[in-house]
Amino acid sequence: MLRLRDRKIGSNSIILRRGFVSNDLDGTPLLINFKGEGFRVSDTAVSLWNMCNGISFQDLVYEVLLISSDKESMVRESLRTMLTQMNKASIIKIKNESLLGV
Repeated sequence: MLRLRDRKIGSNSIILRRGFVSNDLDGTPLLINFKGEGFRVSDTAVSLWNMCNGISFQDLVYEVLLISSDKESMVRESLRTMLTQMNKASIIKIKNESLLGV
């Protein structure tokens, strides 16, 4: 059986932040889930996490394209990879409103 967190992220998927952001003793950013597990991340990952405020995947792609010189297909794939990792770490939640338009 395919669990929700293993499904492909569709254009209409809604992305929600979970947990909170902090810093390690050396100043490295941490994203901490509600289980208290911390993940060392880059400033870019924190910026992406901050954008996950109920935004659709498609709108997130558009926002990243505004500041990126990459092609849309590359941005989509990179975001899907990062969001899948964040979802597995329980620092975001992906609500698949529709799997159409993937």
